[in-house]
Amino acid sequence: METQVRSVKGVGGDFSQSYARHGYVISNQVFSAPVLEALRSSFQSVLAKNGHESSQRHDQRTEEDLILTREHEAHSLVYNASQSIGSSAVAYQLLGKSGIFDAITEATGFELRHLHLTPMYLIVQLPNDERFDYVWHQDRAYYPWAHDMVTIWFPVNRATMRDTGTISIIPGSHHGGLRSTDTSFRHGFFRQMASPIDLGEANDESFIELDPGDCCIMHGDTVHRSVANRASSPRVAGVVRLINIGNLASYERERFYCVHKS
Repeated sequence: METQVRSVKGVGGDFSQSYARHGYVISNQVFSAPVLEALRSSFQSVLAKNGHESSQRHDQRTEEDLILTREHEAHSLVYNASQSIGSSAVAYQLLGKSGIFDAITEATGFELRHLHLTPMYLIVQLPNDERFDYVWHQDRAYYPWAHDMVTIWFPVNRATMRDTGTISIIPGSHHGGLRSTDTSFRHGFFRQMASPIDLGEANDESFIELDPGDCCIMHGDTVHRSVANRASSPRVAGVVRLINIGNLASYERERFYCVHKS
């Protein structure tokens, strides 16, 4: 297993060279604890509002408890709440108050004026439940029109560890570009776009272990997967995708106003 590439933004050439070589880098403590807490609170408020029981009953409950309650009622309640972050003011606050855009432009070489975002959303990994885990895939398979794409992925409610739920990456897997994909729908609606990997390629996978405040900056063609949550509570992570429109012939608005449907 390859050692995880761990870099701090602002270290010059090493940061961009690591990104070019491995297809990802880590920016440490780029998000502040208060803003992450505000993101969790926003998620919690939507979980509390939607469901079979009154919101007042859930005012003092944690988002982990609410996730499990709503999941028991219907998975769609958790899914819709996770998508609601894209229209939340705290999502803009989290990105704007951090140095994440400086880290992204330094790693990728993209010009900030050419970067356009898709809405932020959350991925909820339920304890001991692999129904909604992703197999090996590339994010750009969901956006094949986006020639230059980068994903940021970060823990929201607790640290991500190999044994308590995270993602793993195959370093350098972005060099071959977009691979062929096999599209399927698990449970009839959860879309999987599986990328084939070469024999022995998974031997080099790197498990992304981050503390709250850290962020993984990943190339859109880097192959990665979910690592099952073996903890006793849900794991929540945030995702934002950014597309460099500098090399696109046109800008089509609707492409940037929805996340991929899973």
